[in-house]
Amino acid sequence: MSKKYDVIVIGAGNGGLGAAVTCAKAGLKTLLLEKHNLPGGSASSFVRGRFEFEPSLHELAGVGNPEDPGAIDQMFRRFGADVDWIRHASTFRLVVPAKEGDKDTFISEDGVEVTVDARMPAGFEPFAKKLEELVPGSYDSCMAAFDLATRMYSALDKLEKPLEIPSILKDVPDFMRITGHTINEVLDALGMPKKAQDIFNTYWCYMGVPGSIFDYLYYSLVLHSYVKAGTGIPTLRSHEMSLAVDKKIRDYGGDIWYNSEVTKVIMKNGKPAGVVVNGEKEVYASHFICNSHPNITWSELFEEKEVPKKQLKMLNARKVACTLTTVYLGMNKTKEELGFKDYSVFIAPDSDSDKQFEDCQNLFNGFCIINCLNEINSNASPEGTSQLFLTTMSFGDVMKDVRPQDYKKFKNKIAEHMINVCEKALNISIKPYIEEIEIAVPATFCRYLNTPYGTPYGYMLEKWDSIIPRTIQYIQDQPFDNFLFCGASQERGDGYGCAYYSGEKAATLTIKAIKEGK
Repeated sequence: MSKKYDVIVIGAGNGGLGAAVTCAKAGLKTLLLEKHNLPGGSASSFVRGRFEFEPSLHELAGVGNPEDPGAIDQMFRRFGADVDWIRHASTFRLVVPAKEGDKDTFISEDGVEVTVDARMPAGFEPFAKKLEELVPGSYDSCMAAFDLATRMYSALDKLEKPLEIPSILKDVPDFMRITGHTINEVLDALGMPKKAQDIFNTYWCYMGVPGSIFDYLYYSLVLHSYVKAGTGIPTLRSHEMSLAVDKKIRDYGGDIWYNSEVTKVIMKNGKPAGVVVNGEKEVYASHFICNSHPNITWSELFEEKEVPKKQLKMLNARKVACTLTTVYLGMNKTKEELGFKDYSVFIAPDSDSDKQFEDCQNLFNGFCIINCLNEINSNASPEGTSQLFLTTMSFGDVMKDVRPQDYKKFKNKIAEHMINVCEKALNISIKPYIEEIEIAVPATFCRYLNTPYGTPYGYMLEKWDSIIPRTIQYIQDQPFDNFLFCGASQERGDGYGCAYYSGEKAATLTIKAIKEGK
C-alpha cells in the first residue's frame, strides 16, 4: 500500500519549494512532485557552449544587506537555506530614444538623441535627489511617496491577519485613503510632475500592469524594496536558490520526486484525497498545495464536474497576464569592450507606462530590458567574455498565426528585432560579437512552464483583483479546505519573492489546519 503523506505539493517552482520546505520543517510528512528533472521552474540555469545562462531572474528586491536583511533574505533564513547573495547598489536605467516630433530631446552619454536617460541609484534620498536633478520640483513628492510606502508595509503585515484589520485605521490612517487608488492617481495627488512619474513607474513591467491600473499600495512596496537597499542576485544563478531549498526539504525529512508529473487529482467525498503520478501511481495525503496555474489545474487534473463553480467564475473573470520573450547572448567581448556600464537597462518607445503597455500588446514592440550579468557578477562568464539577456513582454496568444515550419524563422526574426532595439538605443554593436545565442519565445515558456500562453505572471493585477482584495479573500477563494494554490496566480502576483511567500503562506495555513485536526 502506498505511503500516505500529510501534504502533497504539486510543482517544484518557487511557490512549491517554499510550501514544501515550510511543511517539512514543521515536521509534516511532505511529498513534493515535479514533472521536470530538476527544481525551480524558471529559477534554474542552462548551459550553451562555455556560457551558463540565467533563464529568468533579472534582480531580486528585498535581499537587503547583512546588517539589515530584506524580506527575501529573512525568508530564506526561516527556511534554513543558505544562499550566497551578491548585492548591487543600483536600481535601473531608463532610456527613451527620441522619435520624430519629440520635444525636449538631448544627446545621451551614448551619443543617442533621447527624451529620457535616467540612471537611478539605490537609497531613498539618493533616488529622490537624482529624480530632482532630472525633473526639477520632484524631490518632495518622491520622498513623500517613499514615506507613504514605508507606512504601507506595516499595514500589509496587519492585512494578513483579519482580526487586526481595524487597527490599520488607527496605526496607518493613510491605508484606507490609498486603497483602491492607482499609481497615477496617488502620484498626481502628491504633486509629482508627469515626467518624474514616468521614471518612478519604470518597474511596472515586473508586474505587467501600467500606472493607470496598478494599485499604488502594491507598486510602492515593490519600488520601496528595490530602492531601500538596491538589488541582489544569487552567485550561482537562481538555480542556487532552488537547490538550497531542495536540500533543506530533504534535510527536514521531506520527499521529492522528480520526473513525476501529476496527471490527475483523486477525489473522495467531494474533496481531494490523492493524486495520480505519471498516469499510473496513486499517492494519498490529507492536504494539498498546488503550484500549477489554476487554468491548467482545472482543465488537466480534474474532471469538469469536480471543478467548483466559483473557480470557473474566477477563471472567466480574470485575464491571463503577460508573457515574455528572452534572448540569451554569450558574447566574445567583455562588457567594457561592448560599452556596457549598467546591469539593468529599460528601453522604451515612450516614457509613459500606459503607452508602453499599449505597445506591448504586440510582440514586435520597442520595449526591451537588457541585462549584463557581468556588471554584478564578474565571474558570470569566462575571462574575456560577457553575457547579456534581452527581454520583452507581450499579451495574449501572439504566436497563434505562426506555422510550425516558420517557427525557427520567427524566433530569429524577433531576436534580431530586439537586438536592433538595444543597439540603436545604446549606440553599441552586439551582433558581430555573439558566440552563443538561445531564444525563448512564448511557446518556449508555455512548453516548459505549462501555463496559458507561457505566462510566468499568473493573472493581471487589475483594480478589482489586486493585492488587497486577493489577500482579504485568499481563504474564501481557495477551492477546497484541504487544497490551496500558491505561486504567481495568487495575491502578490509574479516575482520570486512573491512566489516563495505564497508557498510559505499556504504551508502555514496547512500546518495550522492539520494541528487543529481539520
